[in-house]
Amino acid sequence: MYANMKRMNHDVAVSPIVATLVLIVVAVIGAVAVGTIMGTFSTSVSKNVNANQANAASQSEILVAGSTTVDPITQAAGALYSAQNPGVKIVSQAIASGAGVQAVGNGVADIGAISEPVKSAWTTQFPNLKQYQIGEGAIVVITNAAKPANATTVPQLSYADLVDAFTGVAPSGNDFVSGANVVIRADSSGTATVFYGFLGQSAQLTTLPQPTNALPYQAVNGNMAVVQTVGSTKYSIGFADYGDTMTAASGSAPTVAIVPIQDSTGQDYSFANSSVSTYVPFDTQTNITTNWNSLRSVAKYIYQTSVEKGQTPTQTGAAETTYPIALFRPLSYLTNGQPSANVQDFINFMESNPQETNSAGLKEGVFQETNNFAVADIS
Repeated sequence: MYANMKRMNHDVAVSPIVATLVLIVVAVIGAVAVGTIMGTFSTSVSKNVNANQANAASQSEILVAGSTTVDPITQAAGALYSAQNPGVKIVSQAIASGAGVQAVGNGVADIGAISEPVKSAWTTQFPNLKQYQIGEGAIVVITNAAKPANATTVPQLSYADLVDAFTGVAPSGNDFVSGANVVIRADSSGTATVFYGFLGQSAQLTTLPQPTNALPYQAVNGNMAVVQTVGSTKYSIGFADYGDTMTAASGSAPTVAIVPIQDSTGQDYSFANSSVSTYVPFDTQTNITTNWNSLRSVAKYIYQTSVEKGQTPTQTGAAETTYPIALFRPLSYLTNGQPSANVQDFINFMESNPQETNSAGLKEGVFQETNNFAVADIS
């Protein structure tokens, strides 16, 4: 599982030159016509920067840019793919979903990775976008494990408290500690878009109102930055990808805890180890696996209902006591038009739920290792 899996080093999976250029190019998108600046970038970008380095990699690189949720899955699968295809290097850059769409749409990346449904504004801007759903993921509300933002004697947060906290209004309930620190996303995030949809908002908030907001807040880039900020700041609360959260919520010294919550109907939701009066870590593999299996059953229901049957999933059909379906989202790759043969082959590989040997010597899919759910497993 992800909690026990060592993250891959970025110096293995990411070319520093490519990573820097992606960030620079994405930063100017919207202000400059990127197409006229970059021309054909994509897989041959390195050779225009440093001929010596490019000769070793440029003709066989596939650049994936976007969602910080999808990034660790791409890194793990990319290492497996490169081992099986020694002439191909998978480069992954976590720059958030919105920036990933711009990168692939403007020819900066071969694949854009997103962790939310495709927006109509994207297909209007880039009519040739093609979507390949590779999995499903879940979002959780987290707090500082040592100094929770909500009282551990009443660990559950009401829906009203969540709306108040994450839209910049002082909490209406009594669960919050006075002066709680709210952590939100500053970048264009699929995680944030889906979370704010759960709160009834039409769009992601990257700032909270001031000075009427009675709560301090911090806006950071990426899921891991949310987890790290909440884990290092007392009385903090935030939202993040379940997979990224489990790296900090497991083991003997967790820095964050998953908070039991309510949805807009008043239905209660929690994970094993999160509904007790004092937070305790997800300290056993059995405990972690139990939660993953429960979430997987909901992800499977959502995918089979919405994608395979073309119907609208309902909370009741998803075994509503597990977790709200509004906090699940598709994980997808995007290409701008028909991908090259190499890129298509890697996408096919991702759709197959690639397996590797885990620390226990057993074969396990990279999606399960990162506490996500492969389409091949839930279809």
